[in-house]
Amino acid sequence: MKKFLTTFALYDDDKKNLYETHVKPRFERYAKLHGLKFIEFNHANFKPKILHPEFGDASRYGPGNLFRENLHFNRWVLFKKLLDDNNINDGDIIYNFDADIFIKEMNEYFEPDKTFSYAIDSGNTHCFGFFVLKINEFSRKLIDNIINRERWLKVSEYDFFTENGNKKTKLHINDQWMYYTCAGIKPHSWISFHDLDNLGFHSYPTEHTVFSLDELKENVNVLPTAWNVTSKFQDTEPNGEPNIYDINRVPKDKIIFRHFASGQLWDFEQYSNQHPL
Repeated sequence: MKKFLTTFALYDDDKKNLYETHVKPRFERYAKLHGLKFIEFNHANFKPKILHPEFGDASRYGPGNLFRENLHFNRWVLFKKLLDDNNINDGDIIYNFDADIFIKEMNEYFEPDKTFSYAIDSGNTHCFGFFVLKINEFSRKLIDNIINRERWLKVSEYDFFTENGNKKTKLHINDQWMYYTCAGIKPHSWISFHDLDNLGFHSYPTEHTVFSLDELKENVNVLPTAWNVTSKFQDTEPNGEPNIYDINRVPKDKIIFRHFASGQLWDFEQYSNQHPL
């Protein structure tokens, strides 16, 4: 059995320096502590492909999404290629981290007893910022359904009802949303998914739902929010509006992984000073 810590760090600006100074050393230390082989995918060794050119439609998806969203799909395409080339095999485990995650608690680690592990984050999403994937029949099926182009086109044209928008609409179908449709998870819940029946699995089944509830219960391990804290730690937004999306709040002293998602300021220096290696 082989175990990997992977990350995709394709930065060209100040973020590259922040990543290399504050994030990468912690990935390297964490991998060494827990017997993982650290693999960083960057501009030198990884060339993402444009898998879904539709993300270039700024009128629908907004500016700047063509590269970012295709990059997220590319990691699954890479996993598929590694499988097809027998570079990873059944029983191997991938611990994948977004490159904007600060590992606060270096000694917190688990050996997965299920196929797919991740946390419901502060914003109440089944979040792909950090996930653990054990290779087996279920994970192969998951990868195939995330990267299937024909399936993506169909899901992209589906009208989903969203609680936060209170209407039916076509969604921005990234890799995480492809998983939502596989698992029949509702697009948003104002009630924590931790408190919903079956953690939200089959809360919104459609013709695009792939996995049965029994399959999900057997193969998916949903971690506490402390493993993927995306909270802004503020009650109001910069525009003065109330912060209503920090649904699963975690005290700062209970954070395991701090994930600076959704365009948050990368406050890595402060965290590094407070939690030196």
